[in-house]
Amino acid sequence: MNTTVELPSGKILDIARFIALIPDSNSNYQLILEGYPNPINLEVSDVQSLKKILELDKGKTGNFSQSGWDKEQQIQKNQKAIALLAKRIEKHHNMSEEEAREREELFEEFKQIVDAQRPPGQKLYSQS
Repeated sequence: MNTTVELPSGKILDIARFIALIPDSNSNYQLILEGYPNPINLEVSDVQSLKKILELDKGKTGNFSQSGWDKEQQIQKNQKAIALLAKRIEKHHNMSEEEAREREELFEEFKQIVDAQRPPGQKLYSQS
């Protein structure tokens, strides 16, 4: 189950790690998450959104599985992205052997460049 949410400010939180939402003296809030060393400062719009997600405004305990996520509605929202992905897949299927070979060579060069910049034992693409 996905328990991440995006707040209006763009912050993405894993609400399964939610511990507390604490008001401070400036009418802002600090969010405490399990395993995170510092509180996260939240704007009023983020707090309102988070309260709605956790159903705190209704006096209920936060039960994310009852948040009202609708799979069909999400698929409808994602139609533009799905169409773009379909175009990319079609373009990939229609790619010439020469272009595919060029892309593979570029990727191999990219991997060598990345690994050359990393210390020994922390390479991403090679064993050394």
